[in-house]
Amino acid sequence: MPFGWAGTTLAIDLSLGKIEKKESDSALHETYLGGRGTNTQMFWDRVPVEEAAFSPGNLLIFGAGVLTGTLAPGANRTVLTTKSPQTNLQTYSNLGGFWGAELKHAGYDTVAISGKSPTPVYVWIKDDNVEIRDASHLWGRDVRETQRVIREELHRQKVQILCIGPSGENKVYAASIEHSSGVSASRAGVGAVMGDKNLKAIAVCGTNDINIAKPSKFIKSCEQILKKTDRIRAFFDNWSYESAQGMMDHMAYGNLGEEVPYGNSGKLHADFVEKSRSRITPCYNCGIGCKNAISLPDGGYCFVKCQSWFTFMVACKIRDFAFNMKCYDLCEKYGLDTISTANYIAFAIDLYEKGILTKKDTEGMHLEWGNEDLAFSLIEKIARREGIGDLLANGVYEAAHMIGKGAEEHVHHVKKMELVPFGLYTPYRALRTSITDKADMTRAEAGVPQHGLAAPRDWKEQYIKSGFFSYSKELEKLFLDDFVGLARDYEKIVSFTSHDVDKNALADCTGLCIFWTGFWRYNPINLGDHINLISHATGMNIDEIEAMKIARRAGALLRAYNVMTGIRRKDDRPPEKYFRDPPPQPYFRLDRDKFNKMIDEYYKLRGWNSEGIPSKDELDRLGLNHVRQTLEEKGLL
Repeated sequence: MPFGWAGTTLAIDLSLGKIEKKESDSALHETYLGGRGTNTQMFWDRVPVEEAAFSPGNLLIFGAGVLTGTLAPGANRTVLTTKSPQTNLQTYSNLGGFWGAELKHAGYDTVAISGKSPTPVYVWIKDDNVEIRDASHLWGRDVRETQRVIREELHRQKVQILCIGPSGENKVYAASIEHSSGVSASRAGVGAVMGDKNLKAIAVCGTNDINIAKPSKFIKSCEQILKKTDRIRAFFDNWSYESAQGMMDHMAYGNLGEEVPYGNSGKLHADFVEKSRSRITPCYNCGIGCKNAISLPDGGYCFVKCQSWFTFMVACKIRDFAFNMKCYDLCEKYGLDTISTANYIAFAIDLYEKGILTKKDTEGMHLEWGNEDLAFSLIEKIARREGIGDLLANGVYEAAHMIGKGAEEHVHHVKKMELVPFGLYTPYRALRTSITDKADMTRAEAGVPQHGLAAPRDWKEQYIKSGFFSYSKELEKLFLDDFVGLARDYEKIVSFTSHDVDKNALADCTGLCIFWTGFWRYNPINLGDHINLISHATGMNIDEIEAMKIARRAGALLRAYNVMTGIRRKDDRPPEKYFRDPPPQPYFRLDRDKFNKMIDEYYKLRGWNSEGIPSKDELDRLGLNHVRQTLEEKGLL
């Protein structure tokens, strides 16, 4: 009897219409715990680096964490792993909501989908019953219509669904895989891969229990964690004026073309929230609740959090929260990642202003900042690959090279991926964005390095004593050292960044949301709590060293795969403009030499060589001998 894990892996070959259930590999799960870890090893074993993203041989692997679906607070995450059509790298996307918990309760840890159906289909999983059903009547429908029709067909209103909209069907590189409102697997074209496989949706309903090795100790750990939620719940309850103003100021000097700060955006946001927010909504078993249910003029709702409050405001230079919500609502309807889509629009308007794009390219459309109807029209054209939207749907990197005429000089990306809207004018933000293999700073981010390192020493001492310090004991001394504001201490922040990468990777393997484990300064689950949950759930005898080794192993395996696709040091860097163009105060231009030294230090801490390739010793230390042998055979070590 497995503890923590459901015990079964579901393999579905859409080309053959074949469904196979396999007993989960206990050794694999103990090596990686679940989620991103097991996904990455399965992908390494089954998808050659030469395989194209749009091919039957590419996999879509949905892996729930070992704690997902249990009583562990915030344990609701599922990781999707596939090969990106945009970056040609192995990529992953982390989503919350209720789908992963439902999958575990249906009896499955992982769903691996291969092949390509000759006609549109959806998958229906109800405990032991798994079916591939016709979806021809769903093709072309938006996300909400798709979920409504499936629920009516199955006569189950509470079934949990992942699905694509028209964007995924049209293989738009910004296509997302949508779940419940405000929850999606996004970025790098994951929805486009699902569309290429003619897979419209995966619906799940589960009624089984998840066995826990040490139930009383597990429940006690959960209760102790819940006692530490007051500060973070208060933060989300009151998340308005100061947070909104700070985020808008960061975005104003970011990647979407804006140059003027947004003044009293904090007050505008507070007023909008008071008028339009109906409630705060959580994911499965979450006592925090980070999503805001915003009433829309048509009577519906959109569910928004974090940077999605502002992305289109900055991209289009329209200082109106109602406008931003409409854009967000359209993206959710069509199945589009908001970050990439906002980048597409800002990129197109910028090139039009510079004369690189003309009315001939836009089929007569006049592109300009501040035009709401233009933004709405472009979102729809991108989703349907119509007109200029067909070009933009390939992502800004590919679109720039297709346009030519110097467009390449005005595209800002990391590894061909559009950036989050925040500027990278601080070393910490530049480093954490550059080192990821999916241009997603949130998987390498935490509030302490950005906002806590330059705090007074007495605050730091109290913070360590409070139980919220989520770093290893060896970093306490460095944390108490003096730091310059805005994370200007280039090399001194690297140790914290490296630790954040592993800490978040561990959460990706266990299924805990990083809002619980270390994204903010007062997260209820510190590293010790995290390890206790793993040990009590699974019965594994695991300590901090072993837990972080598992996280490091998952990261090294992903990096090794992408190294084989060609990723090197030259790719781990922010866009050139951040070394070249001085931003307004208080931000500053990055120092190239100091940034390079920061990368050197990061590679050293990761056990990588000067080109960013995991070393023989590091791979052997992590138990990845098979990976080391493959890299040696390819002449990479």
